[in-house]
Amino acid sequence: MKKSHLLVLMAALAAGTAAAEGTVAGTTIENTASASFQDPANAGTTLTSTSNTVSTTVLPLPGFDIVYTNATADSNTISTTPILTTGAVPGQKITTGYSVLNNGNVTLTVNLAADVTGAASGQTVQYFLDANGDGVADSATPITSVIVPVDDPSTPADEGIVKIIQVITLPTDPALITPSSIFGASPEGTVTGTAGADPLVTPGNGYASGTTVYEDGKAMDADLQFVRITVFAPALDNNPNTNPGTPVDSAGNPITNPALVPPSQTVQIPTETTGKTGDATPVVPTTGYITPGAPAGDPTPGGTPIVPNVAGDIQIAYPKADANPNPDTVVFSNNLTNTSGATDKVQLFPALADGTPDPAYTYDPATGTFTNATTGVVIRFLDPVTGAAILASTDPNNPTAAVYPTVTVPSGSTVVYRTEVTYPDPDDSALIAPVTVKIGADSLKDAAIVSDSTTTNTILPPSAQFGDATGTLGAVSTPNPIQTVNPGGTQSGVASPDLSDATAVFPMDVVNNGQYNDSYTLSGSVTLNLVGGGTVTVPVLYYAPDGSLLPRVSNDPASPDYNKFITPVIAPGTEYKPYAVVQVPAGTLTGDYTVTQNAVGNYSTIPMTDTNNVIRVAPDGNVAVAKFVAKSGVTAASNPVNGIDNPANFTSTGATGAKPAEDITYRIIAKNNYNTTISNFFLSDTVPANTLFKSIQLLDASGTVISTNVIYKVGSGAWGTTAPAAGLANPSVIYIALDANGDLIPDALAPATTLSAEFVVTVK
Repeated sequence: MKKSHLLVLMAALAAGTAAAEGTVAGTTIENTASASFQDPANAGTTLTSTSNTVSTTVLPLPGFDIVYTNATADSNTISTTPILTTGAVPGQKITTGYSVLNNGNVTLTVNLAADVTGAASGQTVQYFLDANGDGVADSATPITSVIVPVDDPSTPADEGIVKIIQVITLPTDPALITPSSIFGASPEGTVTGTAGADPLVTPGNGYASGTTVYEDGKAMDADLQFVRITVFAPALDNNPNTNPGTPVDSAGNPITNPALVPPSQTVQIPTETTGKTGDATPVVPTTGYITPGAPAGDPTPGGTPIVPNVAGDIQIAYPKADANPNPDTVVFSNNLTNTSGATDKVQLFPALADGTPDPAYTYDPATGTFTNATTGVVIRFLDPVTGAAILASTDPNNPTAAVYPTVTVPSGSTVVYRTEVTYPDPDDSALIAPVTVKIGADSLKDAAIVSDSTTTNTILPPSAQFGDATGTLGAVSTPNPIQTVNPGGTQSGVASPDLSDATAVFPMDVVNNGQYNDSYTLSGSVTLNLVGGGTVTVPVLYYAPDGSLLPRVSNDPASPDYNKFITPVIAPGTEYKPYAVVQVPAGTLTGDYTVTQNAVGNYSTIPMTDTNNVIRVAPDGNVAVAKFVAKSGVTAASNPVNGIDNPANFTSTGATGAKPAEDITYRIIAKNNYNTTISNFFLSDTVPANTLFKSIQLLDASGTVISTNVIYKVGSGAWGTTAPAAGLANPSVIYIALDANGDLIPDALAPATTLSAEFVVTVK
């Protein structure tokens, strides 16, 4: 024999080799005795005599064992084995090398089965030949038994060992594998006995026919070699930007440029309570950051302010409005921290509340783009260093293939990634909902695609309406809402009655249809035509519902902001009802005047206009008539009557007298003091008693006779172009008018203009 039994067994345990139990069964041992003696006849010569030969056959002495190839001592339970695999992932294959030893002197067929006592269900255990012990199966075909030859004591090699590997494949079904699952197995070898009752007659394999023998002849489960497998437990924290101390990019490489990680800073966001009186920028300072990179489409110049709420695992963006219809974009900075103790590969995706991928999004793996066809929201995850879209990548150590954009997060590090959210440019007046994106982060080392940690990015878009007041939430543009005023009336407040005063009041609505608080600056004006020519632009004054004037942007009357007014802060989904008030000055011509009003969000910058309100100026005034008589030496304007100045050499107090046959000349002047044109305007006078009519004619403003386009009438007669004949006596009434178009109808008289006539009679 090559080794003593004890030494061989110890060496086998230490080196994973068979401990041969002696001469191969079936070997014939022959023995012949001999005797040696001195030849009595020949001194000094030794003679030998041999006996007959006796033959003995070596009987089977079977024995076998299975041991760890790495010489670790046997372990009979899954809970006590030192052979551990930690951090296993779904579908992972765990390979362990074993040696099947023939400790006897007869070739044995050892059956292989897996003992899985204490292991979770769902795993698959298979055995494969590994003749060279390199840990790689010789064939893809699993085995259920091995033939272990007898070690030949006459050779230096150990033929009594067969190396195998045990391959445990973990399940991929999430119902079968969790971070608390424990898997594992041990090969259990058995031999079915084939020896007869008399081994000399039927030696077989040395074990009694029909019996099942376990390793080393011990009881079942008494000699096992377990492997224990624990599952990787992801420890991820997916959260808003928090200025990580050891940031890495999507490939797990350290980020050395701090500019690539948005720093915390003081940002201005819309107030969450109420605005200050006169404050045109209703914002409060808070800790946050500005959209990294300020991408094209960002509605806020310089980048959108974003405020993280780490405790709530949410961050909120407050974009302003823009003037174009293109889709808007906000880029969030997110952190993903790994505290699992091992490098993890994590895929990112829009998630539902239960952590599963949101089916509303279609993923394009070529561009790394998620698109929601219903809402029009498009999401990309961007590398902070390159700015390129993060795509799915594979990990040779992870059986689970990545489906979505993937980042590598070393243990104890924080990967910084950016979430680019592009959404349709909203109607800046319609009621709008927030854009909320829940981002899931799923370790590739666990089963299924379910987020291990989620974070929420929310965009609060602005929207507002400005227009005429309604009974319900919202504003309308009613066609030509009209307020009638009398410019000669008094100026009133917001309770101005229609027609009787000079104040126009329009109830208005400012509606915050957006998702954050905002206040609004209101301004407006109307240009009015004045009697006598010229225009005046009158500002719109804005009053609160209680009748008080809203705060002005500037209290300096010389400032262009003097006639701009500020509403209180208006909460999302609510409205404010100011009054637009216009004080119409006296002397405004009648007519319809359109009021132009503007509103702009003080934070959102949403511009709004209302150009359909109409002020209707009613007629107001009188026609003044004065009559003067010629008197030489009278100074012009020295003797006015009814607001009309006397012409030079005419007086209202009477002439010095006239003799029979002498003429008396009268000057009749009428002035239109209305704020509107008076139609069918004419002058008339009655021939005084004791006189006879001589002539009548119209004069222009300089006193020059108007010789054309003049019509006349006497009494109830018809208008005509022929002047009345001289000689008419009292009580004849003589009429005169202009008729520029020749229709024999007196022309109109414009406001603030006069018509004069010179009427001459002769004293009888």
